[in-house]
Amino acid sequence: MNTEVTKPKRPYFRPTTPQQRRLLFETYEATKDVTEACGKAHVGRGTFYYWRPRYEAGGYEALDQERRRSPHRTRIAPLAVAIKEEVIAYKSKHPSAGYRGIVNALQQAHQWQRVISPSQVRRVLLQAGLVKARSPEPGPVAEVAVVHAPEPDQTVNIDLCVVPISHQASEELHSTSVANAARGNFFPGRTDG
Repeated sequence: MNTEVTKPKRPYFRPTTPQQRRLLFETYEATKDVTEACGKAHVGRGTFYYWRPRYEAGGYEALDQERRRSPHRTRIAPLAVAIKEEVIAYKSKHPSAGYRGIVNALQQAHQWQRVISPSQVRRVLLQAGLVKARSPEPGPVAEVAVVHAPEPDQTVNIDLCVVPISHQASEELHSTSVANAARGNFFPGRTDG
């Protein structure tokens, strides 16, 4: 049994509503007790301290404004028009160049600084109409050999080779049915497992 002592998980509080925030600060104004106000509004203490400067600056009206959930700065900067033009010009001069080749050529032109990725090159060339989007072509369908019984109400025998894990190379293999193999009886005439 695991005897390690683990910290209890912090409870998850979903995003608050303007009504919860208003109740939070009304209760806080009445009691001056943060814990009681958070308990009554069903929010965490971090939420109180997050909204407190906004409440002090703008009152209850500031609590009605929703928090932005989108990132303040996007991680990917938009591609400069000059870079797009360089990609198009390079592809026009070198029609056989691939996406990575174009990336390497632009890196070389910009003192080996990475200015564009292969996927961005592809996107620029698609928008410019210099390359076509690949449509997935259906591959060849493998023919499956179907074996039918010679006549109705007949069966087809299928040979299987079941080799026990404990088999040694010097031992002889014996034929057995799948049912016997499932029971672990790999030797004909033997009934014990």
